[in-house]
Amino acid sequence: MMKSLSKYFVLSLTVLILLAGCGIVSITYMIDEDFDVSGAGDFYYRAIDVTTNPDWEDHQDDIEFVELVAFDIYLTNNEETAVTFDGYVDEYDDLGICPTRACFDALTTPTRILKDITIPAGSSRHITVGESFDYIENIDVMKALALTGQFNFYGVSTGGSSVNFSVDSGRVIIWLMVSASS
Repeated sequence: MMKSLSKYFVLSLTVLILLAGCGIVSITYMIDEDFDVSGAGDFYYRAIDVTTNPDWEDHQDDIEFVELVAFDIYLTNNEETAVTFDGYVDEYDDLGICPTRACFDALTTPTRILKDITIPAGSSRHITVGESFDYIENIDVMKALALTGQFNFYGVSTGGSSVNFSVDSGRVIIWLMVSASS
C-alpha cells in the first residue's frame, strides 16, 4: 500500500514539474475599482474603465477569462416607503453614456445584472461583495463586458417619489484568470 502511494506521489510531482516547466501556469488577479456614480433620485450612471489598473496593464495580453464579478454598494433610502434598486451594464461608451432616465429607457442593449435589492424606508443598506452574489443575474453578460475592462453601469430605483434615494458609493471587483510563463 505504501509503495503504491509513493508511486502516485512521484507521478503527481513529475506531472506538476513538467506542466510548470512548459509554462502552463495560471494566476488569479483581483481588480478592485471604486466608482462614484452620477445622477440622483431614480437614475444613476457611470462609465467604468479598469484598463488603467496596474494589474490589468501588466497582464492584459495574458487574460484567459473572468472568473467572477461582484459589487460592493452603499444605498440610502430617505423615502417613506421601501425602494427597490436594480443595476444594469452595457457596452462602454464614455462619451455617449446616457445621463438621463429618459435616454436610458430608450436604450435596447443594457442587461440587468443586480436584481431587486430592497432598501427599507428611512434606512441605509450596504450590499457587501459576498451579499452581491445573492442579487447578481446574467453573469455571463457581465463577465463578457468585464473581459474588455470597460463597461457602462446604470442604476435604477423604483418605489417612493424617487427624490430621497441615493447611491452613495460603489466598487466593482473582477477576478481574472491570467496565464503566466515560467
